[in-house]
Amino acid sequence: MKVLFAVDGSQAATQAVKQVASLLCDQTDAAAFYFAPPDVHITHAHEAQAMQARAQKAIADAVFEEARAQLSGNLALGAKPIMAEHTPTEGILLESDKWSADMIVVGARGLSTLDKLLLGSVADGVAQKSKIPVYVSRSRPEARAGLPLRVLYAYDGSKSSTAALRLTEQLHFPAGTQVLAMTVVESYSAGNVPDWIMNKARTADVEAMGAAWQREYEEDKRQALDQLAEFMRKQPAPFDKAETVVAEGHAAEQILRLVDERGIDLVIMGMRGRNLLERLLLGSNSDKVLTHAPCSVLLARDA
Repeated sequence: MKVLFAVDGSQAATQAVKQVASLLCDQTDAAAFYFAPPDVHITHAHEAQAMQARAQKAIADAVFEEARAQLSGNLALGAKPIMAEHTPTEGILLESDKWSADMIVVGARGLSTLDKLLLGSVADGVAQKSKIPVYVSRSRPEARAGLPLRVLYAYDGSKSSTAALRLTEQLHFPAGTQVLAMTVVESYSAGNVPDWIMNKARTADVEAMGAAWQREYEEDKRQALDQLAEFMRKQPAPFDKAETVVAEGHAAEQILRLVDERGIDLVIMGMRGRNLLERLLLGSNSDKVLTHAPCSVLLARDA
């Protein structure tokens, strides 16, 4: 597996390399570091252009050295440094394509309003435009340090969610990794009808119809749970031992709820191939999870 890490010397980028390196094999996988050097302005100096180039190289060497220190063995020895002058999103996508990467790793800085704006300009931009899976890394809370990795896999039957699971076969999850697999069904009641109307309309026929709908709904949930459990049993470890859950409601909200309740470290999910206008009008589950989840997110597009 070939993984391109976007690095810039920040703590977020360094932590991203360290985090994903723990899922790679130093014998079979390969890493590359992409860095876009900052502008270095040197004026009123002899050979200013040459000095600027040397300064940029020195900065890049320091960034690459710090990133390489997060790897081990052959993975560290063979890591390829890539320095090119592009805008961040453009450069990450262009260089990953030129290197034939299988996955892109980007560090996210946090969840403040400013961080979300920055995320939207780089990590989210890469996730939206990338043809290959994107891992957006966030640091684990100190309270989770040393505890088993907790992974939430969101399944909806789409090609993209299946592609996300296929990607995990190329990663090497540490012993003790705990997996929660979930699917989401729409709520039984839309909740859009005022109570007084329901009370006035309630008759024996309506009550019987409602009871029948409820029975069908509960059966649908049971079947969804059985299908998810059967699907997960066919997956490689540690996903074959996943706990399975069927949640009710909006997918992104339910994913975020379980992330908080279960102390999830990594969400794995698919990203649908909507166009920009649809995303602006409707948003998407992956967009909301990527923006609001306090943990790392691995996204895969339709195969």
